[in-house]
Amino acid sequence: MNAEARRACFQSTTLPYLDRLVALASRWSDGDQAEDYVQETYARAWTAFHQLRDTGAAFPWLCKILRTVANERRRTVARRRDLLFITELEAAHEEIIASDAPSPLENLLARLEAGTLREALRSIPEDLAEAVELHDLHGLKYREIAQVTSVPIGTVMSRISRGRQLLAGLLRLRDEEPARRVAMQGNGE
Repeated sequence: MNAEARRACFQSTTLPYLDRLVALASRWSDGDQAEDYVQETYARAWTAFHQLRDTGAAFPWLCKILRTVANERRRTVARRRDLLFITELEAAHEEIIASDAPSPLENLLARLEAGTLREALRSIPEDLAEAVELHDLHGLKYREIAQVTSVPIGTVMSRISRGRQLLAGLLRLRDEEPARRVAMQGNGE
């Protein structure tokens, strides 16, 4: 089949589905992105058109390509967001390290007895507790923790950050509990 005949066959097989593909892509993204997704879908379909054996199955074939495109783009956006988040975490951590002020965990440790800290660490999810303990109590670096736990360094950083937040929340709840009990007793409860 010559190039002109191939192009005509491609257009007659795929273009009738253009509006439906845009509508489908719009469910997975905003208007401009949807058009980009569809454009990428048609570019890939053109490249792989020789693989389409049944032109009657063109729409499902195009949908599959569109779905792949959308998933790839969403993963790319998510990775960029994660990278931005990790960069923000690193910057915040560097500020804490560079500061003479005690870190949030140091404040927590100063207020907790060793037994209470271990109890608090047991109260949060194991993966978060492990990361906090390895970093903040045992002094391991992010990269070392990543090797020990076999997870990416960004996951380690996220676990430490989330673990610290949960520990701080536990401390706040623990500090509020006696006051709440006194208030309840005063109300006759």
